Amino acid sequence: MTTCGRLDGLTLDGVSTTRGAADRISTATGYLLVRLGDLARQRIEQELARWGVTGKELRVLAYAHGAAMSQRELTALARMDRTTMTAVIDKLEELAYVRRARNPADKRKYVITVTDEGARVVAESLEHMAKAEAEFLGPLTPIERSLLNNMATRLYAAHDPDCA
Repeated sequence: MTTCGRLDGLTLDGVSTTRGAADRISTATGYLLVRLGDLARQRIEQELARWGVTGKELRVLAYAHGAAMSQRELTALARMDRTTMTAVIDKLEELAYVRRARNPADKRKYVITVTDEGARVVAESLEHMAKAEAEFLGPLTPIERSLLNNMATRLYAAHDPDCA
């Protein structure tokens, strides 16, 4: 039986798990961070489904929200490969959240602009995501939430190659 990440006498394919090994993996900080990330992503994706977008697509929409920019600039900002970015822009364009047009100054490039509907989606979805995050982090006190954010920010900055 699995109890909150710990395995209690579970037998897999005839092999009995040892409590020590199971506890070591299920209580390791890295494992817990991965699982929490999965759970948080599921919660976010669930929230964003009402607008027909994923977290990745909202991230691109939010980056483009501030000012029109080239697809190449968005690719760099969002740290996606060109093929993925093209698919994301295609979907956002299909939903009428962005417009893609040739750059008048350089016909080889596309400029992405957020439509009024796209701007509305950014505002509403970010508000709903903040509520979902507050619910997800509900078991923590406000001070613990702040500490968690600070520690996650520091770890991300320390291990993200683009922050070096």
